[in-house]
Amino acid sequence: MLVHVNGHPSIIIRWEELHVGVQVAVSFAASLIVLTFVHWAFLNQPVGRSLSYGLFWGVIATVVIMIATHTERGRRHRADQQREQPPRG
Repeated sequence: MLVHVNGHPSIIIRWEELHVGVQVAVSFAASLIVLTFVHWAFLNQPVGRSLSYGLFWGVIATVVIMIATHTERGRRHRADQQREQPPRG
């Protein structure tokens, strides 16, 4: 069971609080492993070519994950700030 912080799962909050370098390293390592395996096992590519494709698509997947993390964190912070501001009037 996930613990929620301000209505958001704590694992998401922990991920967003990590340093960007750590996020990139974790995202790239996971993407590289998964995408290399997919190309090798499901697309029947040789190991060397699978690793090359894993590197290429791993970089792209890492960039997409970093953009999504930054965007969602910004959206969440704006929504939290709007909730905290007293109504004007």
